[in-house]
Amino acid sequence: MKESTKLLIVILAGCLFGVFVLLPVDELTSYYEYHFQANYTVWEFITRQLGKALLLQSPIKFFFYLVFGGIMGAISYFLISLLNRRNSLIVQLERELRKDLDALIRRGEDDSLEFKSSFRYDYRLQKVNKALEAVIMKTLAGFMNTQGGSLLIGVADDGSIVGLENDIQTLGRKDGDGYTQALMSTVADKLGTPACRLLRILFHQQDGKHVCRVVILPSPVPVYAKEDKQSKFYIRTGSGTREMDLQEAVTFIKTKWGDR
Repeated sequence: MKESTKLLIVILAGCLFGVFVLLPVDELTSYYEYHFQANYTVWEFITRQLGKALLLQSPIKFFFYLVFGGIMGAISYFLISLLNRRNSLIVQLERELRKDLDALIRRGEDDSLEFKSSFRYDYRLQKVNKALEAVIMKTLAGFMNTQGGSLLIGVADDGSIVGLENDIQTLGRKDGDGYTQALMSTVADKLGTPACRLLRILFHQQDGKHVCRVVILPSPVPVYAKEDKQSKFYIRTGSGTREMDLQEAVTFIKTKWGDR
């Protein structure tokens, strides 16, 4: 069922709640406050007042509770949806954090796992290569735009551990905090500051070398990667990251986020 249909049903339910629950409750309090000497019982009074409202003999009261109930239904829907999405992200994050590093590496790359040897140090050129940072950003954007996953930095494509030591030596602050800061700073610059909230960074020691594990949560909105003053859209497909052209991106975004 589409989100718009669910919202419409909840608003309708809220309208009915307003008229058949809130209005009678209000009349109940009115009875005991103003009509305690009346010749009819409380239930007769409530029934009479509800009947007047439904027959539009007291239209202001009827439409007030109708609209008020609908508004409360819409607010409740959005709050519950937000809470459900938040809980879903927390569950996914906890599930990712419980995964063992050895088991992840043995599993190999797939639609929710990627290996990268380094963040910015080029082993072939033996120096810093900013193009590698762009590759990392594409990968993160691809995960954010699909179902999330994990990125292991310091692990070669074949699953061998190369470590972070060469990467760390290129930084001003040569430790885990400096590495985290450099990674997050690049994410904020290339993917946008809100994207930083979708990442959790952990460090593992394996075979005497350090590995950075980036846990990526799916984004509630499309994430674009800035490249040469252009914004590009990436998704995760199989064990790789693919750029979508404009038409593909529009269709994908409409399908995934259109009703939100």
